[in-house]
Amino acid sequence: MAQIFLLLLLWSLSCHARLVNRTIDDSLGDPVTGFRPIFLPTKPGVWEDQTCKGCFIQPDRGRAFNGTWTAATYHPELKHISITLEFPGVAIYVFFILANGGLRNGTTANTECNFTLDGVYARAFTHQPDLTSTNLEYDATAFTVTGLSNNTHQLVISTNDVDHAVFVNFDYAIYTYVAIFNTGVL
Repeated sequence: MAQIFLLLLLWSLSCHARLVNRTIDDSLGDPVTGFRPIFLPTKPGVWEDQTCKGCFIQPDRGRAFNGTWTAATYHPELKHISITLEFPGVAIYVFFILANGGLRNGTTANTECNFTLDGVYARAFTHQPDLTSTNLEYDATAFTVTGLSNNTHQLVISTNDVDHAVFVNFDYAIYTYVAIFNTGVL
């Protein structure tokens, strides 16, 4: 009888896991964890959002995730700009809005940045604009990594020590984590 009771107890305590995607918006952050991206430097005029009236590159709010984005034009005198994301999970996908040609006043449409995951350089991303197009590219995948341990990770997106102007427009990221559910049944 004790063996049957133990079997029933183990059966009732079973857990299931499933992969769940969550989004980190540039301005709203992660609604579940409360984390918001950290944009550095915090100096006024470096990072601008969809409310910028004087920005030469003006994405369509209707095509940006949640109608928001945060962008900066890096200049060599800045030395360093960065975006820091923290997320729990096994994968992350980062999406930019990319600019192309047809810009005025010498505005750069080049995008160059490095991705550093948990303190280790992961890879670089470069977008050379299509000079025959004035269209922006929305939901452009700038970085993807899968197969991470199901822990909290830090991703730093940075541009530093580049000798020319670079445009970086962060829209959102999606991360995948393993959710454990106690279902009470096998």
